[in-house]
Amino acid sequence: MREPHSRFVIVAGVLALLAICVHYVFALSLAKPQTAESYEPVTTFKIKTRIIVLDIVVTDRKGNLVSQPLTRDDFTLVEDGKNQVIRSFEAPSEHRMPASTSPVVTSAADLSKIGDAPVTVLVLDELNSRFEDMSFARQMMVKYLLSQPPILREPTVLLVAKNTTFQQIHDYTQNRDELIGIVRKHMPEYPWRMTNSGKGGPGAVERMAQVLGALQQIAQSSAGTPGRKNLIWVGGGFPSADLVTLDQKTGDLVQAAVRRVITRLMAARITMYTINPAPGTASTLDVQTPADLDTMQNATDSSPFDNGTVNFASLAPSTGGIAYTGRNDLNHVIGEGIAKGDEYYTISYSPTSASEDAAKFRNIKVVLKDRNLVATTRDGYYPATKADLNPMIDKTMPPNQAAANLKLDISAALTSTISYNGLAVTTSKTGAGLYTIRVAEKGIAWTDEGPDGAQHAEATIAAGWYDTKGKLIGHEAREETSPRSNTAAGASYSISLTLPHNVARLRLVVRDAFDGNIGTMDITKF
Repeated sequence: MREPHSRFVIVAGVLALLAICVHYVFALSLAKPQTAESYEPVTTFKIKTRIIVLDIVVTDRKGNLVSQPLTRDDFTLVEDGKNQVIRSFEAPSEHRMPASTSPVVTSAADLSKIGDAPVTVLVLDELNSRFEDMSFARQMMVKYLLSQPPILREPTVLLVAKNTTFQQIHDYTQNRDELIGIVRKHMPEYPWRMTNSGKGGPGAVERMAQVLGALQQIAQSSAGTPGRKNLIWVGGGFPSADLVTLDQKTGDLVQAAVRRVITRLMAARITMYTINPAPGTASTLDVQTPADLDTMQNATDSSPFDNGTVNFASLAPSTGGIAYTGRNDLNHVIGEGIAKGDEYYTISYSPTSASEDAAKFRNIKVVLKDRNLVATTRDGYYPATKADLNPMIDKTMPPNQAAANLKLDISAALTSTISYNGLAVTTSKTGAGLYTIRVAEKGIAWTDEGPDGAQHAEATIAAGWYDTKGKLIGHEAREETSPRSNTAAGASYSISLTLPHNVARLRLVVRDAFDGNIGTMDITKF
């Protein structure tokens, strides 16, 4: 076994990897990189009233969804043993899709039409699953889709985690047959990265970073969709870590990395259902690198790290979902996860505890008046800080690591086909190569810190252009400010670009400097 100092060096290297390749795409060279110090005013912001939003699925003791409607009085909320006052209550009927005889959603651009109705995110994990397991999973996904109506109840997007990329292979749609066609056509890659790295060593470290990066990207890209997102992750996920063998500082670093991802998932109202298609799931390994971050069953009324380990399956109960293992009826399991994500109550409360201790896990329990019913929601939460959602404003983070995180956010958004809606972005060409970018008010953080004390917004503006084969052939990024206008809501930026003649697609990315929200816009007509 390695000495504690050696383990720390390895873990520190992994966390640097999380800062450098968590999205496992190249980092862009940005002009005037932001530093953590430039955001000091935001890090001193104090939240006076914390609102906790819970999406709750009600079943009988056999796990069957309960159809009879419940009222506010049927629920009792308890945090750390103390009853809480329910501030708002929404029944499943308030989360329905708009009535229509044709698909309402055919792409991410249509999500604004569905209010706070839920959406489904399907992920095929080819990075951490055996080739034969992924082939079986694809067959079962097609079998599930064939059992559904031609117009799906929930808009669904299909993503895939490969050896080196995390990409969208079909945009949001309600067209069942389109998804069936793309799943049948898609051939999984041979998982050479998993085969070569196993459950330890630098290769496993990279796989852990890739999965955390993919989850972060899902959270960031869907932040502007107000309803619940049901994330169905089909695959093995990252390797596990036994934190008991690590020194305190190293363990804290590993926990902080995973906790930050969980916080982002919950902030985006993402509930994970993990489905491991492999027979006989993995055991906890001796940690020699934090790449082995993968084995833990999260007990009720406990934090995700209480038993000294952290694994991929623990993310499901941490977000209010379920980790499925050892099932060969994957088509039914996928259906169960989606059905539970479609029938849920939403309840909010303001915790009676005024403590802002971000290190203390708050246990949540939902008790139903009818004791024959079971309420499933997230096990609890860590009080989120602004730095959890936007590491760039973390004053404890070295400036070079903060700059690396910024590059990661931008490069992940720029090199993907996934639409980001954390900011609502529109653009127009106002001159030769000059693009004016407008950002709607929602999602912008305004500040009056500056030489003249006038309110303004700050953002990173990036552009990437692609040829007809989808290859990135150029990119540019810069930091910009926008004064707050008395005549128009939102912010306005501009970027001047000299594009080659063979450009087929231009992607523009805006990342708010203080909130970390990201919006994208794709242009195909020039």
